[in-house]
Amino acid sequence: MNAATRDPARTWHDLQARLAGSFTARTHGLLELEISLLGPGGEFGQVRPHGASDAEVTVGPLKAIIEHTGSASYRMTANGETSLVAEPTHRSADALEIRMDRRAYEASASFLRNQAEVRSREGKEIARLEGNLTGRRYEVAFDPEAAGSLPVAILLLHHVATNRRRAFRVG
Repeated sequence: MNAATRDPARTWHDLQARLAGSFTARTHGLLELEISLLGPGGEFGQVRPHGASDAEVTVGPLKAIIEHTGSASYRMTANGETSLVAEPTHRSADALEIRMDRRAYEASASFLRNQAEVRSREGKEIARLEGNLTGRRYEVAFDPEAAGSLPVAILLLHHVATNRRRAFRVG
């Protein structure tokens, strides 16, 4: 096991610095949603289905799991340790509270408009994403100085893409 897989926080931090606050995502697949994460140098990671409703995030040597723990609740783990938790705030999938270490963020999503944002309790924007009409391409911006903003942005991307896909499949 190399140093990157032993210290997920360091891997996230280094990648945040390299991406300088933004990346693009493309979704693939008809039955199962796969997401390619693209930076200035090309693909740097993937989000792939893992079991019935979970996803595996691979960025370089790091593998993290996004577990769907309730109707709109998630937990992201790496190396068997929980790195962040997201739960609905108003019994709705469009508003989440995301907790990471001692920090708490508020996320809001519009599945119809295919966009979402995460803000600190003080109102500072931590991450934002906007998808195209078909939900096949997303532009993601995050605060490269805010600890953990990249995994928060990836979790939010998974949440929006998955729920939007689910809504259109049921509709």
